[in-house]
Amino acid sequence: MFRPGPQHSMHIRRESLKPMSQRFAEAIEDLAKGIGAGSFRSEAEISQGVIKRILHELGWPVFNVQVVAPEFKIGTRKVDYALCHPAGKPSVLVEVKDLGKADNRGQKQLFEYCFHQGVPIAVLTDGREWSFFLPSGQGSYEERRFARLDFIEDDARHAAETCEKYLNFDRVKSGEARRQAERDYEAFRRQKEAASNYASVWRRLLAGPDPLLLDLFSEEVGNETGVRPEPESAARFIRRQAGAAVASPGKSKRKRTTRRKVAPVPAPGGSDDPPSLTFRGEIETFKTGAEVLVAVFEKLASLDPDFCKRYSERHRGKVRLYVAKSRGHLYPGRHRPTSSSHRLPGGWWLATHYSNPGKVQRVREACEVAGLKFGRDVIVHIPVGSRKGRTP
Repeated sequence: MFRPGPQHSMHIRRESLKPMSQRFAEAIEDLAKGIGAGSFRSEAEISQGVIKRILHELGWPVFNVQVVAPEFKIGTRKVDYALCHPAGKPSVLVEVKDLGKADNRGQKQLFEYCFHQGVPIAVLTDGREWSFFLPSGQGSYEERRFARLDFIEDDARHAAETCEKYLNFDRVKSGEARRQAERDYEAFRRQKEAASNYASVWRRLLAGPDPLLLDLFSEEVGNETGVRPEPESAARFIRRQAGAAVASPGKSKRKRTTRRKVAPVPAPGGSDDPPSLTFRGEIETFKTGAEVLVAVFEKLASLDPDFCKRYSERHRGKVRLYVAKSRGHLYPGRHRPTSSSHRLPGGWWLATHYSNPGKVQRVREACEVAGLKFGRDVIVHIPVGSRKGRTP
């Protein structure tokens, strides 16, 4: 008979004292190492070694085949797992594939199951990559995907939070997982709709150029060189970047196809929508763009005590700092009202006086420092068609 020794018992107590989210993130890190090392070589090994462990961590009774139903029969076919509530009634379908095989063919097969069963959430995974779908959504399979994870590439905490949102046993039972999936799908759909207008908006901004874009460009040149360019000189340069097709719309289509490519300015949401922040699926609205900028930096500084230090070392102007230990280093030689800066956790200061595109750029940089994906983990909407949200 096994009797746990003192060290074994102490280890169990230490593990039980860890918050569930931390334990789950550590489990995902452990699985990611195993996947990277080739420990799961077949669909069956992925199903038993990865999927069941994830479901167990999320509170599912994996040995109750009426709740976690393996090889669930739908018509003449079988789906790998049906997560049921009440027992025998699927709330989530999970289709498992070999590594690298969770592709379009797998999506088609999964959606055929869903159409027969009317399931709120569908998951396609090869153990490493996880795709979450809302079968009742509109459009193609890809357009109904509202979340995606990669256990190896993504931060384990983010992966744990995402799985918790959509697959936690209690959240599925209460219906909150389905409601969250519907909200996130709708947010994703709106972001994609906005993205379809990026190119035309960007061309219009360059052709003007838009006053905010001109202001941002001039401010950044001033930050780097200490000399703010003359407005007309800066405007001529910006117009040249649009290429001949934008500067001279009457020229041939052939020349339009050879214009220089430029990076699009993020413009999620409609111009009439209030400034907003979507942080890992949770949406908040604000009165000004500066409040969005502050909210992003406050969240990241609270999550990571070293974030501000790393950001300050990587991103700064030539004659000023964007994040500094001293407020005076944010606007050296300039008088700015106290509303142009904000105190962050850890005694750091954040400069908030930027044009709206400038605020978006600071958020991009913050995501890069924090290891988050801008446009997915962090989505900001700061209207660029007006001066709404700009600090004095």
